[in-house]
Amino acid sequence: MKQTKKILRDLKSLTGPFPEFHTEDIPESPSDLFTNWLITAIEKGVHEPHAMTLSTVDEKGAPDARILILKDVANNKWYFASSTISKKGEQLRINPKVALTFY
Repeated sequence: MKQTKKILRDLKSLTGPFPEFHTEDIPESPSDLFTNWLITAIEKGVHEPHAMTLSTVDEKGAPDARILILKDVANNKWYFASSTISKKGEQLRINPKVALTFY
């Protein structure tokens, strides 16, 4: 069996082509910029562009991340499904500052 390092080195990554990005074209609203990216990703056939990693911290400050599905974006708010009584819901209640990561 191949070593993990060799298997990983043989994988292609970030091969593009990626659309050009011009800072002078950035809309004022972050959600508008994101929506433009999302539509481009859908048009280019990116698999599951609505899948995201939601990163929070627990009560001790330890990072915690899980994959969720984006449900909507509006007025600089990103909506996803999560129960307020879940571990993730509790972490959001304690500290609403999060990071969302999309490929």
